[in-house]
Amino acid sequence: MLGCTRAAVGKIIDTLRQQGFVINAKTKTGYQLISEPAELIPARVEARLTEGGLGAPHMHFRHIDSTNLEARRRAEEGLPHGACLSTDHQTAGRGRFNRRWVTPEAAGLLFSIFLRPSMHLSDVFSLTSMMAVAICVAIENLGSPRASIKWPNDIYLEGLKLAGILTEFTSCAESIEYVIVGVGLNTNLQKQELDKLDAPANSLLAATGRRWDRAILLAEILNQASILYYDLAHGNRTRITSMYNERFWLEGKTVEIQEGDLVLKGKALGIAPDGALNLELPDGVITQIRNGDVTVLSINT
Repeated sequence: MLGCTRAAVGKIIDTLRQQGFVINAKTKTGYQLISEPAELIPARVEARLTEGGLGAPHMHFRHIDSTNLEARRRAEEGLPHGACLSTDHQTAGRGRFNRRWVTPEAAGLLFSIFLRPSMHLSDVFSLTSMMAVAICVAIENLGSPRASIKWPNDIYLEGLKLAGILTEFTSCAESIEYVIVGVGLNTNLQKQELDKLDAPANSLLAATGRRWDRAILLAEILNQASILYYDLAHGNRTRITSMYNERFWLEGKTVEIQEGDLVLKGKALGIAPDGALNLELPDGVITQIRNGDVTVLSINT
């Protein structure tokens, strides 16, 4: 009926099995999909993406130094807006201030989104906010407990770090040439693996008691990011700011912000529409911080 022979169907099934799909053949009935592979296959992600949104084309690597670095290399070759690069394992994964990001192979969701946005240089901070909100909404939609955001780039779950975001960009004058938003998310790390990390951390597996399909998770994050990116591209930051502040982990806490030799102390009061931190200084003046390392000193709420 579909113009496809049994032999052709058989070849397709063989190819899928080689990719890790477990498929049973049933006499006179057809085929039954038993399970999908643990490896993150681009076709499985792209099949779930919103048409015209972020995430395509999608390139996946078993091993790579860093998806952000690879995106930067491919930028010079004309990498298109919205492209996604993912990997099972990074040898040079890093966060802000070149801090190492280490995840066991295939246990984390490691990816970068490549953007060529038409926006002012000062708006680049809002892309980190966009991704933070997208991650929170996506994991909650798929059954995670409610997540929180620690400004400027960390996702917390049950008081422990779950994910980090590294946003890098290249600009000319006040215009942005391209932006790379990299994400490392602890997906299926077990407790004993989390205990080996340098700092206390959480994973979706540890928090929910079940393994997560990384292809489904990545597609949901990309779809949520597409919705929010559309807002940003049309000058609307209201939704992102509101959703971010609803999940703002630092709200009401006394914090210390260090940027180079400059150190400021004050109370964190959410973010501004451009992604800057609203910090109430001891004299009551509210200033906005756009970069820095945050240390929580005390909880006032």
